[in-house]
Amino acid sequence: MAVENAAPGEIEGVDPEVPHVSRVFDLMLGGTANFPADRAAAEYAFASWPGGDVRVDIQAARGALVRIVRHLAAEEGVRQFLDIGTGLPTMNNTHQVARSIVPDARTVYVDKDPVVVAHARHLLADLPQDEVRYLHADVKDLDRILDEARTVLDFDRPIGVILFGILHFFPDDQGPAELMKRIVDAVPSGSHVAFSQFARVGEDAAMDEAFELLNQQWGESVVRRTREEAAELYFAGLEPVEPGVVELPDWRPEAGEAGPRPMPMWCGLARKA
Repeated sequence: MAVENAAPGEIEGVDPEVPHVSRVFDLMLGGTANFPADRAAAEYAFASWPGGDVRVDIQAARGALVRIVRHLAAEEGVRQFLDIGTGLPTMNNTHQVARSIVPDARTVYVDKDPVVVAHARHLLADLPQDEVRYLHADVKDLDRILDEARTVLDFDRPIGVILFGILHFFPDDQGPAELMKRIVDAVPSGSHVAFSQFARVGEDAAMDEAFELLNQQWGESVVRRTREEAAELYFAGLEPVEPGVVELPDWRPEAGEAGPRPMPMWCGLARKA
């Protein structure tokens, strides 16, 4: 399959014969930015994912993201977004949802993966770079991210910061709390921070074992946190927005959205006073 009309191998830095997790996720969201190798990898993910059906989990995360961005743009007056660790912006992503409400909304995406960045810049090529931009950077290099984001976003006006599925790769001894504080300190009053985070709900030996296997496959350690731990990490110094820290489907669900429950994953939104 072509990636948005690009022939395999046409995008510099992208090998269509090697599956990539972001393109696999795109496939599961119904996107077109994927190749046959990604579809083969998706079949393996279906069989090995700890929650059962990985598609349900990915779609639940995207649904929560859409509802949060829509709320920020329509109800909170947020006109600019900083989305860190975003993956491929192909299906109902931040800039698409925001611009469906505010046509001139500005978005800066950040991802550390060069393959993701190569795809993303191709997919966003038709959009004005002063309104939608994709940065190749690691969240640990926050000073650089903020400096480059300031060329697109106005840091004197509220910003919606999106941290979906990123800080659960940071154990507590790697400083996620300090990173959150630096992000919150950098944005002005009226800004919001949205997050998603793999959840620990009670004792579940089977889930522990499944995540241990997943960590081996990904080469990274996923840190599951309790509701209280998530609130302490993501809401420090902020005002929680109702309903607080909840599982993905429970963040202001809309009519007709009921479906299979995904594996436990927290999400939430908070405001800087």
